[in-house]
Amino acid sequence: MKRLTPDEIQKSRVYFTEFDRVTYSQVAWSADDVEQIKLSLERKLKLLALVKGHVVIAASHLIESELAREILLPHPRLFSDGLVIPALRSECDSLQKFVNSKVAEGKEADLYKGATQLEMAQMIDSHAQWVVSWDKQATVDLFKQRLLQDLSDRRSVLRLAAADEFIRWPEVIEKVQGLTNINRKDVYLIAHDSGNKRLWELLSNWADFIYYLSGAVAVRSEGVLPQENLLDFSLTDLAGGRTRLSETQVFFKLFVDLVKQATHTHFPVDVLDALAIEDALDLHEIAVGGRFIDKYNLILERTKEGLAIHDPERLVLLMEELAQFETELHREYEEAIQGELPLYRKEKQTRETHQMLSATASLMVPFYDLPKTVNELIVSGLNLAGRKEWAERLEKGIDGSLRAINRLIDRREMEAKPVLLDFVEKIKQRYAEKLV
Repeated sequence: MKRLTPDEIQKSRVYFTEFDRVTYSQVAWSADDVEQIKLSLERKLKLLALVKGHVVIAASHLIESELAREILLPHPRLFSDGLVIPALRSECDSLQKFVNSKVAEGKEADLYKGATQLEMAQMIDSHAQWVVSWDKQATVDLFKQRLLQDLSDRRSVLRLAAADEFIRWPEVIEKVQGLTNINRKDVYLIAHDSGNKRLWELLSNWADFIYYLSGAVAVRSEGVLPQENLLDFSLTDLAGGRTRLSETQVFFKLFVDLVKQATHTHFPVDVLDALAIEDALDLHEIAVGGRFIDKYNLILERTKEGLAIHDPERLVLLMEELAQFETELHREYEEAIQGELPLYRKEKQTRETHQMLSATASLMVPFYDLPKTVNELIVSGLNLAGRKEWAERLEKGIDGSLRAINRLIDRREMEAKPVLLDFVEKIKQRYAEKLV
């Protein structure tokens, strides 16, 4: 297991926080609810495997969360393939030492003492290709600085969401400034003690978000849309019911819909349910090797770079900025897909021609469908039977016909392939295989 600094992670990555135990511990879930939550989490992981280079997850979320253990323990390949990268405190050099340190701290020791917690730590230590380091104090400082910034800025998403509420913002700011070793639970208490129910809801949710955002920034994994990648609660509440933009929506409602329109083909809506995690990992390898992930995310990044964003750190977009981003992203993906169409159609035609030639060759070329070793046996047999001239003629005929067919195929391999459209075909092929 190699330790990386945040700057050493090269591929596009996202900070995944939906295994955070706090998110789920505040509600008494039924067994059916838990199953639905697990399905939702698995879908999101599979989608991220298709569109991201890495999924960074805090070590505390991996160990504390029963859901994380149930979903991830059976799939060590998530770690050995380098898709999931644990974010580990800089003072710990293994998950096992991290668990031991949390038990020694005593405050949340019970969350780290179980047999499955130990099994999870050992599995990650044994299989993880990488872990990424983060500095605890720097992250705490960032959490406080960013929270105070949003509390003070009248145009922040938080302040705009509470614009109709009577809130004494200077008092809230003063209390947050007075906190030394700040954590989000301290912010929950400030919000609760205000006596304003709306502030309690908004500020508690915002504290969660800033907690996640600080962790993401600490490992340079905030992504293009951190407010949607990091939040389990919906920002529609903060946006007055406007449409949200998420990784799922970008992929299915923007990208895939544009692919369907351009190619006049179907894409299965239940693809994430049909694919197993192992299928998603296989496709992840194809997406990385075929440069799909590079191109898909480069379009996202360049589109955001072209926006005017109020946030000085360009992390959190206002709702009108999100709407503009969605419009521009739709246009950029459409242009990219249209640009790939000529080669995509040519590639498809070549495949169909290859299939036809193969079928024709099996009729016209003797022994075309037989393995090469069998062809050689037949030629050798003719030589042994004293039919050397027949053997030479047959061998030349087979080789000449095969070379002519292969030239048609090899010529196409010299051309660049449509990266986005080809990968969509790979997803559909794997889906079709699951139905057989």
